[in-house]
Amino acid sequence: MELLEIAESYGILIFRRRFGSRFRPHLSVRVRELNVDFHVDSSPGRGYNIITHAHTDHYGNRNMKNFKAIASVETSRILNATENQPFRGIVHNVGEKLSLSGVTIETYPTHHMHGSSAYYFRENNLLITGDVKDYSNLPRCDVLITEATYGHPVHVFNDELDRVIEVAEQGYELGVYPIGKAQRIASLLSKNGIGFQASEKIEKICKVLGIEFEPGDSRLVSPKEVKNGFVLSAQRFYRRRIVVSDHVDYEGIIDMVNHCDPEYVIFYHGNPTNQLIEELESDGRKVLTLRDINVSLS
Repeated sequence: MELLEIAESYGILIFRRRFGSRFRPHLSVRVRELNVDFHVDSSPGRGYNIITHAHTDHYGNRNMKNFKAIASVETSRILNATENQPFRGIVHNVGEKLSLSGVTIETYPTHHMHGSSAYYFRENNLLITGDVKDYSNLPRCDVLITEATYGHPVHVFNDELDRVIEVAEQGYELGVYPIGKAQRIASLLSKNGIGFQASEKIEKICKVLGIEFEPGDSRLVSPKEVKNGFVLSAQRFYRRRIVVSDHVDYEGIIDMVNHCDPEYVIFYHGNPTNQLIEELESDGRKVLTLRDINVSLS
């Protein structure tokens, strides 16, 4: 019923694509008046593919040769470096307005990682965020397609960046996801005058993004390589960790929704719990997850 309401009120059909007995990743949006499809963080398809950022679970690596894939300049640079081939899609600066087959799309930063971008379809009042760290730049909308990585109320935290600086000055290893968080921490340490070393992959991505640093005793490595140091993560299963996340926490998800003030919220990525859904619905919003998207096309 909600999908029909969205289609009638906002002119967009939200659907999933069949792939054998399963679905292709995430979801798709069809602008009905123009019959133009946009596949969100998914494998290539008819129409356009929106790549919100360069993490592999958002499928930019599957769209390197897709001329109708859409990504920010920084996202394309990261993909070029990690995939060792050129990204052949449509490239934009975050904040730039796009016009694609008659559809106008505005782009906004989400601060999840370098190059992460949200996409706002003004004519349909639809906002697709991808992963979000800071929602303050996002516009209000009526239909919000977003994430819930930390969608359980146990996940409430604050970044411990002062602690990161302290242990880096002491020369400890810092375990960071090589794409995204590593560059955030590299920028933080560099701005605070702290030299460090980095693994080959991390250094390569820093270089294409123009992040410069001096050598030092601390070292940025992937979490599995940490031997004498700390993993920077909000995930609780790490024994020696410092809390640093590139996502909003549980309370941040609720605050983001209130900031954007949509009538409909669709969680297309992450782990939205019943508690989160019920809390948002108590404010009069209609909330859907991928399980609720029962419109499927090939």
